[in-house]
Amino acid sequence: MALLDRAKRLLWNIAAAPERTDRQAAAAVAIEPLMPARPLQLTRLDAAFATLVGPIPASCRDTPSMISLPEKQFLFGLASRYYAGKGLIVDAGIFLGASTRCFGEGLRSNPRQEDIVRALPRPIVSYERAIVNPNMPRFFRKHGLPVSAAPGESFEAELRRLIEPVKELVDLRIGDFMDAPELDRPVEILFLDILKSSALSLRAFRLFYPRLIPGHSLVVHQDYFFEELPWIKTHQEGLANYFDFVGEVGSSAVFRCRKAVPRPVLDGLDDLPPAEQLRLASIALHRSADPARRFFMAVSKMRLIRKLQGRAAARAYLESIKAEFPEQVAQTDNRRLVYALRRAEEFLARKPKKAHKEGTRTAEQRVPSA
Repeated sequence: MALLDRAKRLLWNIAAAPERTDRQAAAAVAIEPLMPARPLQLTRLDAAFATLVGPIPASCRDTPSMISLPEKQFLFGLASRYYAGKGLIVDAGIFLGASTRCFGEGLRSNPRQEDIVRALPRPIVSYERAIVNPNMPRFFRKHGLPVSAAPGESFEAELRRLIEPVKELVDLRIGDFMDAPELDRPVEILFLDILKSSALSLRAFRLFYPRLIPGHSLVVHQDYFFEELPWIKTHQEGLANYFDFVGEVGSSAVFRCRKAVPRPVLDGLDDLPPAEQLRLASIALHRSADPARRFFMAVSKMRLIRKLQGRAAARAYLESIKAEFPEQVAQTDNRRLVYALRRAEEFLARKPKKAHKEGTRTAEQRVPSA
C-alpha cells in the first residue's frame, strides 16, 4: 500500500510539474529512480553528485573487492571530477586496494592532476592493517588470488601488487590504525571502511574530522547501511549540525561537511546517553529511500538496543521489524536479506558478554552480495 501511495504521488508530481529541459529531467531521473529489485541497488544522490556515478576503467572494476560497482564508480568520479587538490584523499580500510585504485585512476583522469600532484606529490593516504582474518582465505580462493597467508599473517604483498599501477600517487600506511599519527594537511575526501569497532570509529573521527574543509569536504561511510556496526550511525548522526546528507550508493552514505567540527564535540561522542544513541539510530534509519536499506538499519538499531536495554527489548524490536518490513522478510531467495535476518537471530541467541563485544569478531566480516 505504501509503495502504491508513493507511486501515485510520483505520478501526480510529474503531471503537476512545469516543463523541464532534457538535462533537468535526466538529473531528476538520476536522483529519484523507482524502487530497486534487489537490496542496495538504488543510487540516490544530490543532483550535483549523481553524474559522478559513471563508467570506470576495467582495471578499477576488476580489482577484487567487497565494495559494489556503483561505489567504485562514485569513488572514481569523485577523484576525476570533484577533487580539487584542496586537501588529501584519505582512504581508510582498503583491504586489497580497490578503493585506492579507483581514487588513483580517477585522479589520473582529473584535468587538474598536474597542479594537484605538484602541490601534493602523494595526495592519496591509504590505511590498512593487512592481516588475514578467518574469512579472507575463502575470498582469496574465490577470486583466484595468489595469497597463501594463513589467518594472523600479512597479505601486504598482494595489496601492494594490486595498487602497483597507482603507487606513485599513494602514501600507503600499513599497521594498527589506533597508532596512526595526526595528519598535517586538510582532508578533502574521506572514505571510511575501517570503523569496525566503536574505538576505531572514535579514533577516525578524532583524527580526520578536524581536518575537513567546511563547505567542501565529503565523507563517505562505506558501512553506514550495513546491518551491524551501530556506532557508525550514532557517531555520524551526533554531528548532524555540522554535515549535510548528500545521498546513498551501495552500502555507503555520503555527507558533506557544512562547518568545522569542534574537538569537544568529537570527544563527546564517546559519552552519548543511551536515549540519545537510540534517537540518533532512529534518525539514521530514515536516511534512505530504499526500504531494504531501512530494514538493514533497523536491524542495526536492534543491536544497539541489545547493548543498551537487554535481550528482551531487542527481541521485541526485532519482531516489530519483521512486522514493519514483511516484503523484505518474505524474500527468502535473496541471500543478502536472509543473511541479515539470520545474523540478527544469532546475535540475540548469544550470551550477553559475547553480544556486547561485537566489533572485534565481526570487524572484517562481510556479507554475501544480493
